[in-house]
Amino acid sequence: MSAEWVAIDFENANWSRESACSAAMALVRDGRVVDRFSTFVKPPGVGGFHPFNTSIHGITEDVVADAPEWPEALALMLEFAGGRPLVAHNAGFDMSVIRHACTATRVPWPELRWACTLMIARRTWELLAYRLPHVAEAAGVDMGAGDTQAHADTAAGILLAAMRLHGVDTVDDLHDTLRLRTGHQTATTWTGTRPTRRGLFYGLNVCLTGTLTTMPRIEAHYRLAEAGAQPVPAVTPRTDVLVVGTPEPDLFVPGRVESGEQREARELLDRGHRIEVIDEVDFLRRLCG
Repeated sequence: MSAEWVAIDFENANWSRESACSAAMALVRDGRVVDRFSTFVKPPGVGGFHPFNTSIHGITEDVVADAPEWPEALALMLEFAGGRPLVAHNAGFDMSVIRHACTATRVPWPELRWACTLMIARRTWELLAYRLPHVAEAAGVDMGAGDTQAHADTAAGILLAAMRLHGVDTVDDLHDTLRLRTGHQTATTWTGTRPTRRGLFYGLNVCLTGTLTTMPRIEAHYRLAEAGAQPVPAVTPRTDVLVVGTPEPDLFVPGRVESGEQREARELLDRGHRIEVIDEVDFLRRLCG
């Protein structure tokens, strides 16, 4: 990848990957953000705006009433990107939004290359959770307002921080250092940044705590088993991932009060065990990743 790349972030109206309702981009050149682009989007597909999603990003049907539909919004995004590589936090989700929205509107998949700051962060910082606020805090990046544009800017800042920490000047060199491959998409195929095509939960011991808002726990256990994971009833030194179900997304940020299971997970991390805490949104994204 060249010295120029574009960080990108999407928000969705509901759980469907095709329901993009907001997009933001930040152009990075020579180590700094030099231009930005953002747009609301009339979500393609069905399902409308789910209250859970709106509670996270604040976007409603009224907000997007005059916004472009997906084909026009995508054309504007591709024009801004100008063929440069894309960067996103949990890029598997953001790139799938593009594919699903294109499929829903019968638009050909665009050819893209990308890097994932979530994958990069896991190989750069030793953290309990790798959601954007936690990684931003570790990287020394101010998240600002917390809207879609701020998320894109934050992803850009995280990647720049990782490049400085590893002493490299390009994303290609960073991938080589961390043994990651660049994501790539054509009109008919795609490959992600992770080393294999197996799911993100494959081979992991996963503990669920709290109440999930989207499915009963027994269904979550079944879907984990389908993904090659082992659901476990409690946090132990063998636990790889703790999923915290909570109806209040704002509680899942650095510095807030932790549950007993989260405190146990943090103590295990402090003792040298590898364990990650994620919320329900990331849980669903990884099940479909």
